Amino acid sequence: MRSEIASTWYVPANGGEEIALLIKAPTSSIKALLAGCPMGLVFGLHDGYLCTGIRLYDVPERPLLISGIQRNAEEHAALEELLKLRQTPVFLFSEMDVCLAWTTLTLSEPDALAVQTFMQLTSELYVGSYCEAASYALDCFCYSVDRSQVAARVHEIKTIEVPTTLDRWTANHISFCGLRESHTILIDNPDEGEVLEKAIWASLESVFPTKLFKSPQVKVGSKHRELTDVLAFHQYGVFLIEAKDLSVLQAGYARTQERRTNGVQKQIQKAIGQLIGASKSIKRGDEVSEINGTPLVLDREHPLHCIVLLTELMHHGNWEEIVKALVKATIETGDFFHVLDLQELIMLLKCSSGKAELLDYNLMQRWKRFVETRNIHIQNRPAPGPSYQA
Repeated sequence: MRSEIASTWYVPANGGEEIALLIKAPTSSIKALLAGCPMGLVFGLHDGYLCTGIRLYDVPERPLLISGIQRNAEEHAALEELLKLRQTPVFLFSEMDVCLAWTTLTLSEPDALAVQTFMQLTSELYVGSYCEAASYALDCFCYSVDRSQVAARVHEIKTIEVPTTLDRWTANHISFCGLRESHTILIDNPDEGEVLEKAIWASLESVFPTKLFKSPQVKVGSKHRELTDVLAFHQYGVFLIEAKDLSVLQAGYARTQERRTNGVQKQIQKAIGQLIGASKSIKRGDEVSEINGTPLVLDREHPLHCIVLLTELMHHGNWEEIVKALVKATIETGDFFHVLDLQELIMLLKCSSGKAELLDYNLMQRWKRFVETRNIHIQNRPAPGPSYQA
């Protein structure tokens, strides 16, 4: 699960006595499910390779497909058992690999029978490593379910999708404890921005165990105000993070893609302005302190990393104005400005081996790539090697 950005797994549970469906998905998609978004189970077959996935109808004109390929005998057995029982618990895992919520999924008898019949189209399901043929089968599956997912030499394969009935979701209380403070996340909390800030803090806590602060304060004249949502620093670098959440529980999941994109872009523009103000406060020497008033000593000489962090950075729409705003902010302050989502932050931390210096370096390289391409849709991936394969 740690190596996958998102996927699904049918697995045995409780020593093989039960089964479960595990889903790793972006936080925004998890919130859509909790808000009542319909979900379908999708299957595809290609030369004995069984592809599985879920389709979330969180955007009316562009449902989300989360896919994977089954290659373990225990997964095949768990799926067969689900189709017999027509019911299974479902557990939702976020980008942070923690289980945020669970419920019970039910299939109708005709739909379960349809999937059983579909799986009989092949005499034997593949069991083995994730090979080139498995990767190709998964490409063909994604293309067959969503024509926008184009890859080299893909062709249409046999697929089937069945609807599901989901019981009321139960949200888990997830607590993260640091050296100085702790925070608890409850994904169905209506204060969605607060949940995102806590998730960011929890993601960074192991990297900055003593230099991480939520809602730090800055003294301007005789008044104190919040400097930024999350502040982290090490000896040679400062990270200012403005969290902007895509409201789903409050605003609903049925908004069009264009409306969602416009809302996110407005949030980004606002966050860039807030980060410019925070940067100038630090550069002119304003006093910065913890929320309890304890002063913080920051490096004010090196360029800052000013980060707009979203729950989800979608690709749809025209992002030229955001690019211009980031470039303008960089010129105005001399700092590095970034836009990324929680999924990308987690990947950056994995690529940085949990080291603040490496995170600093990787963000600088990411910024250089942004300058070269004038594109904010940049994704980091670990380089292949023994440590990654392990």
